[in-house]
Amino acid sequence: MRLPRVNRTYVRLLAYLAPFWKRVVLLLITSAIFAALSGVQLGLIPPFLHILFERGDKPAAGQSVSAEHGIALPAAVEQAKNGIVTLAKGLVYRGSPIERLERFCVVFFVLMLIKNVFAYVSTFQTINLEQALLYRVRNDLYGKMQVLPLSFFDREKTGHLISRITNDVTNLRGVVVGSLASLVQNGLMAIIAMVIVFFISWKLSLLTLVLVPANVLLIGFISRKLRKGSRRAQERMADMTAVLQETISGVRVVKAFGMEEFEKRKFNFLNLKYFREYLKMRRVAEFASPTSETLGMLASVVILWYGGKLVLGENLDPANLMLFIGAMLWVIAPIKNLSKLNSLIQEGLASGDRVFQVLDVASEREETGSAEIKDFRDEIVYENVTFSYGNNIDVLSDVSFRIRHGEMVAIVGPSGAGKSTVADLLPRFYRPTSGRILIDGVDIAGVTIKSLRSLMGIVTQETILFNDTIFNNIAYGMEDCPEEAVVRAAKAANAHEFIVAAPQGYQTVIGDRGTQLSGGQRQRIAIARALLKNPQILILDEATSSLDIESEALVQEAIDRLMKGRTNFVIAHRLSTIRNADRIIVIEDGRIRQTGTHEELIREEGIYRKLYHLQIRA
Repeated sequence: MRLPRVNRTYVRLLAYLAPFWKRVVLLLITSAIFAALSGVQLGLIPPFLHILFERGDKPAAGQSVSAEHGIALPAAVEQAKNGIVTLAKGLVYRGSPIERLERFCVVFFVLMLIKNVFAYVSTFQTINLEQALLYRVRNDLYGKMQVLPLSFFDREKTGHLISRITNDVTNLRGVVVGSLASLVQNGLMAIIAMVIVFFISWKLSLLTLVLVPANVLLIGFISRKLRKGSRRAQERMADMTAVLQETISGVRVVKAFGMEEFEKRKFNFLNLKYFREYLKMRRVAEFASPTSETLGMLASVVILWYGGKLVLGENLDPANLMLFIGAMLWVIAPIKNLSKLNSLIQEGLASGDRVFQVLDVASEREETGSAEIKDFRDEIVYENVTFSYGNNIDVLSDVSFRIRHGEMVAIVGPSGAGKSTVADLLPRFYRPTSGRILIDGVDIAGVTIKSLRSLMGIVTQETILFNDTIFNNIAYGMEDCPEEAVVRAAKAANAHEFIVAAPQGYQTVIGDRGTQLSGGQRQRIAIARALLKNPQILILDEATSSLDIESEALVQEAIDRLMKGRTNFVIAHRLSTIRNADRIIVIEDGRIRQTGTHEELIREEGIYRKLYHLQIRA
């Protein structure tokens, strides 16, 4: 049977605590002991009143814990009750009044000290387990994002994904651990209080039960409202995070266009939406606690009236009435805490839903076979490949060609023709809608991602570097890489001179996305990184299209070194860079229109010659 959505989310979060089950057991035990000691503290009210107001050496008539007779109790419960009564009599009626008071104060202090020790242990274990759960969920979520296909990131905003790892995971803090501890602690405290009041007067107890259905219905109504409100608030927070990510990473564009005020207004609008959604949610959440407390106070007023009648009719000991009232007032706090706990759980479960939405997406590893491809010897074949991004519009249509081992094959065409998409399909960043791609006769759909991509090195127009040292950017993904190998790769990429001129040489931190380097320098770092990997298949995606003439010359020289002895798959924007290609494939509107060498295509009437002459005139 399929669990309801709320239960499934809660159970999945609960599973994250499995490795820490011993600490969970300790938490539950300490919480239970704390609640039990709180009940003992409450039970000290009648002895204290008897110490102050009774002068005899034995209890007065009708002073038992249960003033109403005719209730048949189980033997074990009766024995426990008699033991408690005997202990209370020994505490209250042995010795002089001053001795009894002193003894009571000592017992009271020791009990409170022990209770606070267990409260500390319970609280610390709660924090410990909460953070352990968040640590595991956050790691799983980030790890999942590393193996999701590019198609997932095409659909999602970066800021929304960041919000899942930060805000949504943080909101899970009290959902499982805190709720378990609070449920045990406050639930047991409420049960103890109800047991006490039942033994004192079952008639008074029945009066208090009248309001229970109203509380249950109230909490159920508020739960539904909270879940929806919390999800809306978290979505607004994700929108804010997305704008933050976009404007901070694109701050140069914002300033260049003088759009600071526009971005401030946009952020203010989203901030205001979050503010309003959060207030709506909290208005519902905070409504639960005072309403429950009001219903509890109503019960207390009824009890005062009816209990007072029983005392005046000498059917109930005044001390037991005070204990009953104290228990009823005392039970308000745990009920109030439990209603707040429900609010916390509903908010957290809304975040849990958003977290598991990402964790449930099929990863690249789940979409692949288990075959290993260790070497490339013969040829790459694109066989009737068609591809769309899921919008029923084909970006590529029936594309077929071959790349033999050691060849340089270039893909050219106008903007939007599908050139980069052809290259993205080879390392399986995307999967063809139909058709297949073979390496040495093996369909890449059936091989592992790791073994497939280990054959390839990729240098793109948009160079991605990390906020780390130049050394670590070149040696990216390689642990304990020898310094000599990194320097050798940098020299081959024409990068060594500007690196050693940097403030800390190879240990210079280059800033977010390498912003402290020029475009040509960033590209040469990327080429050095590819050289160090020493791939068998090299994919160059318009690697020099955005560089100035001097930088392009240095980068092109480095690329020529990089291409030697490899099978090269080049996506070209500047046709002058691929004149020596073994074969040029011309794509337009997702279809292959021409194939041949530069000399062959320049003699033909077609797209290639048109593009070539346009670039010469430019």
